[in-house]
Amino acid sequence: MLFQTFDEKKDCFMIYKNSQFFKEITDDCRKTWAYAPYLKKRDIEYANLFAAGQTLEEACPEIWKEDLEEIQARLRAVLKSAVATGVNLKDICLYDLMPTHMLEKWASIKNNICNHIFDNCERPENYNNILNLEKMITEIKSQPLKIDTSVIKSITVQDRNIIKTLQECDKVISYDQFKTVTGRLSTKKNSFPVMTLAKKYRKVLRPTNDWLFEIDFNACELRVALGLLGHEQPEGDLHEWNLKNVFLRSKDRDNAKKRIFAWLYNPKSTEAKVGDIYDREKIKSLYFSDNKVKTIFNREIECDEAHAVNYAIQSTAADLVFEQMYKVWELLEGRKSFIKFCNHDSLVIDFSEDDQYILNDIKRAFDVTRLGKFRVNCSAGKDWHDMKKLNIN
Repeated sequence: MLFQTFDEKKDCFMIYKNSQFFKEITDDCRKTWAYAPYLKKRDIEYANLFAAGQTLEEACPEIWKEDLEEIQARLRAVLKSAVATGVNLKDICLYDLMPTHMLEKWASIKNNICNHIFDNCERPENYNNILNLEKMITEIKSQPLKIDTSVIKSITVQDRNIIKTLQECDKVISYDQFKTVTGRLSTKKNSFPVMTLAKKYRKVLRPTNDWLFEIDFNACELRVALGLLGHEQPEGDLHEWNLKNVFLRSKDRDNAKKRIFAWLYNPKSTEAKVGDIYDREKIKSLYFSDNKVKTIFNREIECDEAHAVNYAIQSTAADLVFEQMYKVWELLEGRKSFIKFCNHDSLVIDFSEDDQYILNDIKRAFDVTRLGKFRVNCSAGKDWHDMKKLNIN
């Protein structure tokens, strides 16, 4: 049965189904527009995930666009009036501000859009993966950040610009999982710019618990390439391994690192010894056909042959990180520690001293992947900049 929700806050629970409002969800509630935290344990299909993250406006058929625009304008007017009188929208349930007839109209239009999507869009093959990611990034967005811009010395124009950006942005991390073609995360407008924040400014981000714990993969994309080709994962640093097994005449790790990536992602680059191990043509033959890459996570990406290897590896790496992230997310459920954010192939946890005994469990949950056991780096600190390496078995 189709139903609609009216707020994302965990404490703001109300649904609309069969032309009535309810304060509980029954097992027959199976389809709605978008995920909300109080639906976490429910087996529900979400129309916006069927529609690849489209907004209501983007997904709305022309026949209902005028009605949608009208009700949205009225809802915005109510919210604007509330803010003008000093109401903090983060502290109340939005539906408490709305007249019943407006909520009914709003839910009715959302029902129409949902029915249109479910009737015309196929369930994505990677639906469970994108739903798991949606659950995690929704929870991350609900966690206000502790930001201290006073640690930045306002000397350069860049310093002053970043201070201004951090002071004016929302103090949360709001991800978009549908913006990039490969499935990598990006941040939405006005979000805290976690994906692009220069390393020297990372000290502004502090834990709300005791410290930040970061865990990331060593040479993630190269390891993904090895895994896709059926190779075993080297135990140590992969760039050092490449020095010994690929670039036999080179002694410089950084140079070897640059050369391996240049070869892997530049179809015109030729180094026979590299190709013996990192076989681009085999990756292409396995995961690219009919101008489309299809990954082991059932993600499909339309592309030309020149981008096939790049997209296959980058997309698989992104989904692999999300899969491991979900294991950690489940492990932390009910604890004080929580996932603060994901940054490319690293995971940052806002860590409580009470959970120290599960550090090894977190590492094991993250490093054992479907493509083998990846080497991971662990570090911790009182801010995101001054992180010290941890040796965890």
